[in-house]
Amino acid sequence: MSGKAVTAAVVVAGLIAGAASGWYTLQHGMVQGETYSGWSGSKVTGSVDADPWTRARVAVSGLLALNKSQALYFSRNTDDSGARLREDCRYQVAGGALPARWWSVTVYAADNYLPLNDDDALSFDQTEAQPDGKSDWTGTLSPQRPESGAWASTRKAGDYDITLRLYLPSQQAQQDYASIPMPKVTKLDCGGAA
Repeated sequence: MSGKAVTAAVVVAGLIAGAASGWYTLQHGMVQGETYSGWSGSKVTGSVDADPWTRARVAVSGLLALNKSQALYFSRNTDDSGARLREDCRYQVAGGALPARWWSVTVYAADNYLPLNDDDALSFDQTEAQPDGKSDWTGTLSPQRPESGAWASTRKAGDYDITLRLYLPSQQAQQDYASIPMPKVTKLDCGGAA
């Protein structure tokens, strides 16, 4: 084999390996920043400081990330016990006042897209999760609509992720993610059994 043929084979093999590893990283768990009470968030998502991998992840996932002065993004795929979020289980998402003008919790199916169901409830926000007298609120993640309260449908979501968006966050929240009182995610039961 000539030197040119060997060089060409090495270049082609490198391109294939690089493309495959890049695609795998984008699709399967590239680190998305630091973890705060079970929620992961990156301080550079939506920023001019974002590295090429973060920009690619945003492009592939369709997040359409805004600048952090406009929105902060946090995601998780486990409950507070560390178990994977599953379509057939019911979870309570509970928290207190969040340092933002408006917030929402959205379900993303195993393929990183919204679940393909017709429940018209793929997220809930602060207008639906009305706080009690102490500013505490709750919402439910489940495949069936609960009798009352804020709800996001997990029907046809498989093993899924949830994303918390904080719109127009406070200056303190933008500077110190650890200061944000992140919502808890508690498993209530699975398949109708506790």
